[in-house]
Amino acid sequence: MKKFNKEKRIDAHKKLAGEENFLADLNIPDKLYAGTVRSEYAYARIKEIEFDSDFDWNEIVIITADDIKNNYVAMIENDMPFLAEEYVNFIGDPVVLLAAESEKRVEKAIHHVKIEYDPLEPVFTIEQALSKEENRENYIYKHMKIRKGDFTSAEKEADHIIEDTITTQYQEQAYMEPQGVIAIPKNDNEIEIRGSIQCPYYVQNAMDHLFADTDIKINVNANPLGGSFGGKEDFPSLISGHAALLAKKAQKPVQLVYDRKEDIKNTPKRHPSKTTFKAAVTNEGRIIGLKINLVIDGGAYCSLSPVVLERAVLTFGCYSINNIFIDGDAVKTNTVPNAAFRGFGGPQALFAAEMMIEKITNQLQLTPLEVRQNNILKFGDTLATGQPVNYSFGLTKCFQNVLKKSKYIKKYEEFKKFNNEKSKSAGYLKGIGISIARHGGGFTGKGENYMKVEAAMELLEQGKVKIITAQTEMGQGVDTVFKKIVSDYLDIPYTQIILEEKDTSKVPNSGPTVASRSTMVVGKLLVDNCEKIKNKVLDGEQSLKEFTQEATKFVEKNGTLKVTSFYQHPDFVKYDAEEIKGYAYPVFSWSANVAEIKIDLTTYQPEVTKFYTSQDIGSAINPQQAVAQVQGGTVQGIGYAIYENMYTLDNGEIANNGFTDYIIPTSMDIPEIDVNLVEEGYFYGPMGAKGMGELVLVGVAPTVASAVANALGKVPKQIPLTPEYIFDLIKDRDES
Repeated sequence: MKKFNKEKRIDAHKKLAGEENFLADLNIPDKLYAGTVRSEYAYARIKEIEFDSDFDWNEIVIITADDIKNNYVAMIENDMPFLAEEYVNFIGDPVVLLAAESEKRVEKAIHHVKIEYDPLEPVFTIEQALSKEENRENYIYKHMKIRKGDFTSAEKEADHIIEDTITTQYQEQAYMEPQGVIAIPKNDNEIEIRGSIQCPYYVQNAMDHLFADTDIKINVNANPLGGSFGGKEDFPSLISGHAALLAKKAQKPVQLVYDRKEDIKNTPKRHPSKTTFKAAVTNEGRIIGLKINLVIDGGAYCSLSPVVLERAVLTFGCYSINNIFIDGDAVKTNTVPNAAFRGFGGPQALFAAEMMIEKITNQLQLTPLEVRQNNILKFGDTLATGQPVNYSFGLTKCFQNVLKKSKYIKKYEEFKKFNNEKSKSAGYLKGIGISIARHGGGFTGKGENYMKVEAAMELLEQGKVKIITAQTEMGQGVDTVFKKIVSDYLDIPYTQIILEEKDTSKVPNSGPTVASRSTMVVGKLLVDNCEKIKNKVLDGEQSLKEFTQEATKFVEKNGTLKVTSFYQHPDFVKYDAEEIKGYAYPVFSWSANVAEIKIDLTTYQPEVTKFYTSQDIGSAINPQQAVAQVQGGTVQGIGYAIYENMYTLDNGEIANNGFTDYIIPTSMDIPEIDVNLVEEGYFYGPMGAKGMGELVLVGVAPTVASAVANALGKVPKQIPLTPEYIFDLIKDRDES
């Protein structure tokens, strides 16, 4: 495996020094400020929109659904309008757009718009959506069914049938920079959109549909992003349309930037979920059959829910089970639409899978380690789709590593003794938990092939090289990794490598910056492009040390050289999307985790004190940044497990809309994190690399919950593990 020198992140200085220009920092002259009039009802028919006649509307730009020819945001189902036309489907649904010369003027105008509604009966929960018998199909965005073996026979042979229901709640992405875009008219029929945009070609596609059959041309430029975690994957398509429509009408730049309250209340979250399992188990804790029903709450519009569901059902656990039936549904409710969040369905599925293991452990009076060892995937086993795990498989190494580093077996006994003998006098309980996790790199199935993903590079004067992709830097370090790949393959310094700005008029569609695919997929294309350039510049006898000199001569003689590569999975990667059989992902990344916790017996607040994690990411191209990714993902996972208790009010509205009542981990909540990187290289990835950005989060919450189960002797059935819920678990344990 190739080893790399440590390099500083290329964006570090500007961000640390406060010199980076985020969207709200752009000095665009003569711009207008936009605002949104939103629905006050979760589900209602719009009867009338009234503009107060006593208010001066002369300097206000107004857009309603009547002004929009193609009133839908182009995504999977095209069911979300840019502005509600006849019905509103959640509290916060956009109905009217306004723009003016000052933010105060816009805010005042919003209060002078009155909308008359005819309220209808809303659906707020997964249970309500599934109970609908009439027009049931209107409440199901997608259904999935996976079948392997014969669960009925396994059920008859089992010594025990163990059942339960596990739920997870919302999680807010909590990026540092709120959602924002600015639309800038270039002339009568051209508009540039700049924004905090994760996937510029998603926005480009949505704008092409919005302005289809008109003379308006759009190009999209992704400004430096202050974080995303998936929250800016699809949502910028909506607000880009809002800003573009206002800019077209006003023929002035229009900036639309949400404040934190508006952002949290109205933008997509991680999907709440409900998973029911039925496990057929032997006396030794071996799972011989498993039946799963996994449901996610998609909210008011389809958005990305079908593909989130897809990844959830395809990521259920890291266990070898011969007979497994999985049914999954993404349902519609009259709540804020839910979409992408780091892990993309994996956190919900893996939490349920690991709590199932804890339930088996508890009911059969075995240890968590015994049950996991009896069922863990081994090299050569097959997953629920029949996909074999017979290459780039580091789960066994990861598992062995965290057991050793954490001294899990020794501490398991020590903590049990402490809780029995000393916890009352000490005032706290101690727990140690364990979990295993996986995440597939890239799009599900043949998604990468269908997209015809491409990336380009250009050889310039003096041997400089330009990288031309649509991958955006959101804080994950992709710009640095891309420079490292090219620097290593061409043996040139960073100063010789240029990154093209992420403007759709300048870069090809290399696919979205999602799905742990940027390094694995687009990085592979950069390697291919480097080889093409080397083959043109060097004659085979020359070494890379002569590259700059020979490249300079080549350009002087022939002019600049542009090369392009297109991505295709290895030929053996086959997937039947109808039957859900075959290679769901070309490769999986694997992890094992151990958490140590304390539970205060006065406040019932759990605290993670140590976290051990071992991650098989194929190859660490930038080891320093890889460790930082693991640390960040761990903290985000701890927030999901313990602190981030987002919920809706009785009317379906998000209750917590700021960081005073939506609690995320601070520096005071970060435990000691021990990181071990396992490098089971993926032969088709650049230098053996595969996905890691999401893997680092997906196993954290179940590890923390496993530690709570260990401390209490009672298995959690939900997250977050709030003090109130911990109190209820202890009370229920003591009563039973």
